[in-house]
Amino acid sequence: MQTYQRMTVKNIINFANPKSFVASVIPAIFGILLSLKFGYSISLIRALALIFACVFFQASVNTINDYSDFVNGVDSIDDNLKEDDNVMFYNHIRPKSVDNLGWIFLGLGIGLGLLALDGINYASIVIGIIATLTVLFYSKGPFPISYLPIGELTSGLVMGGLIPLGVNATISGRLNPEILAYSLPFILGIALIMMSNNASDIEKDKRAKRYTLAVVMGREKIRILYKITVGLWIVSQLVLTYYLLGYLFLGINLILFMIKGKFLKNLIFASLLPEARIGQMMGIGMANVLINGTYLLCLALSFIGS
Repeated sequence: MQTYQRMTVKNIINFANPKSFVASVIPAIFGILLSLKFGYSISLIRALALIFACVFFQASVNTINDYSDFVNGVDSIDDNLKEDDNVMFYNHIRPKSVDNLGWIFLGLGIGLGLLALDGINYASIVIGIIATLTVLFYSKGPFPISYLPIGELTSGLVMGGLIPLGVNATISGRLNPEILAYSLPFILGIALIMMSNNASDIEKDKRAKRYTLAVVMGREKIRILYKITVGLWIVSQLVLTYYLLGYLFLGINLILFMIKGKFLKNLIFASLLPEARIGQMMGIGMANVLINGTYLLCLALSFIGS
């Protein structure tokens, strides 16, 4: 009979993977600020509930994905993962406990999302249902999303697009599809996180019979698509900054991008090889902070004096 170690607070935090929360927190705050920009209002308590709802949804998908990869034999200690990214291999934890933790995170996310509602709001409820189904079927079910060549598109649209759209729907009480257009930098940035991850994992995913976009296209073609997407990401952020906020904030963006020119160049020419995986994942995470974080910062600064 196997003896499992007790799950610690550190294990729980590592399963949640807080360093990935930038992909949910920034779009959530963007949705709140954009709603305020368009004349809507929200209390601080409801705003915090929305942000933490998004965080717990992401913690859930992170945890369930780790559980599913482990029980399906996808990951190994040799996969160029840090210890806190490969918790189940470095810690002998009962798999069912990890699965249960994922469900607890999901329940907290749903609960906080419902608390943030100000009355019946069908648009927000529908978006919440889509988000819940995405969490459940990303790694589970007969055809997990993570095994198909739609992972990048799904992650980008749900986290980068539906989070701001859902936040705005909760605040405004209606569906405003134009929010998706303003959210394009988040959609592309988050899709690139998934693309970088999957491109680094081509060999491993082939062994696991995962047909990700990177596996289907091959490393050379996915590297070309990656470069094009990074370019579109930067251009879309600059165009939307100008459209929403004007020349002043466009200038601030351009100056920051020039200062970080070497970093952006290294990002564009990433090898996407498995041995460089850890550095590349850190790089694309930092790029989301720089590009999407600057977009968010400029939006926040636009309230000064208004």
